[in-house]
Formats: sequence, C-alpha cells, structure tokens
Amino acid sequence: MDYDELRHTLLSKAKAEPDNRNHVFYYVTLEGREHKVTKLSHAASGQVDPDLLSKIARQMWLTNKELRAFVDCELSRDGWLALGRSRGRL
Repeated sequence: MDYDELRHTLLSKAKAEPDNRNHVFYYVTLEGREHKVTKLSHAASGQVDPDLLSKIARQMWLTNKELRAFVDCELSRDGWLALGRSRGRL
C-alpha cells in the first residue's frame, strides 16, 4: 500500500479532516466528538513501511487485513465505524 492510497482513503472514505502541522493529523467527528484517526508525515511517499502500516491499522481500530479491505473499498465507512464501536473505541 502506498501513502497516496492511504491519504485518499482517509480523506474520501473515512471522511477524516486533515490538521496540517509538522505532520498531517486526521480526525473524524462523530456525534459532535472528535476522534484522532492517525497521522502521516508531509514528506511521506512511496510504499508505507509494514511496521508503520500495522501501527496505523491499530490507531484506526483495525487489523492489517481490515485496513487493506478498507483501502480497497471492501470494507465500508459504516463497517469501519461498527468495528470501532464493537471494540469499544467509539
């Protein structure tokens, strides 16, 4: 998975709002409450390191396989949020 795919998914599918600082933080607002989803470096490009990808998956309340499914549009935003709720993260 590359950074462009991940950024596109965070913005378009997760509907996360970027907060541009030294890194780009992505937030999702649900029921009036803001949840930090993850952060990426401004300079990041190319393929995402597998260790970092695992960390991002955990921050998004997902397994690596579920994150891949989310990016590949096999897991919907509602499905992602349902997983977060079932895991006590939302």
